[in-house]
Amino acid sequence: MGVNSEREDEMWLAWQEAASKIYDNTYYKKGSLVARVNDAGHVITESKFGPEVVFKSVLEVGAGTGRHFSHVTHQFDKYVMTDVSEKLLDIARDRYRDQSGIAYEVEDATNLSYPDNTFDRLISIYNLEHLPNPHLVLREWRRVLRPGGTLSIAIPLDGGVAWRLGRFLTTRKSFARVGLDLDYIIAREHINPSYNLISLIRHYFPCRSEEWYPFRIKLVDLNLVFCCSITV
Repeated sequence: MGVNSEREDEMWLAWQEAASKIYDNTYYKKGSLVARVNDAGHVITESKFGPEVVFKSVLEVGAGTGRHFSHVTHQFDKYVMTDVSEKLLDIARDRYRDQSGIAYEVEDATNLSYPDNTFDRLISIYNLEHLPNPHLVLREWRRVLRPGGTLSIAIPLDGGVAWRLGRFLTTRKSFARVGLDLDYIIAREHINPSYNLISLIRHYFPCRSEEWYPFRIKLVDLNLVFCCSITV
């Protein structure tokens, strides 16, 4: 049988149209197990940087609706939220309309418009798994960081047994209830297996710390989230 491209296109368009609402309502629904797991990446990433830490200039790539910023407690002069979607950044603008020091800019995380050595910290939460040629993306992120800058990355451990089981038991059903095929969406969204991304990170950035959730054993199949803090 041939591929029904019309059905696939309709499904993808339906997801793109509903993504901003479904994403927050499904992945960050207050009190849910899914929200607890997703919040873990945000919390772990910021656990090293309390109010006494200062990053003058911060860039967040793939910021989406601005979910991560609510976990940031360190000091900064300028915090730049970027995403390819103006629609998602509009939600972030509204969420933090009373917060000073934040800029919202449409940017391609794979090809940033900023000069070399611009930022003191770059944050990527649940973003690298979506981007083509991740080895080049990592070099691009390093390019815009000043020497001694910090690169903070969190990725879901997609491809691992625990992550796939969790998706089957939770979010897959939530998407099906609104007529969306999560397996198809993830196949198009998560183009980079987590174990490949971790290998690339380890190759390019030997000076780093790693955190795994929920277990300390460094195995993709047992865990759900991988976080790392890198000194460039």
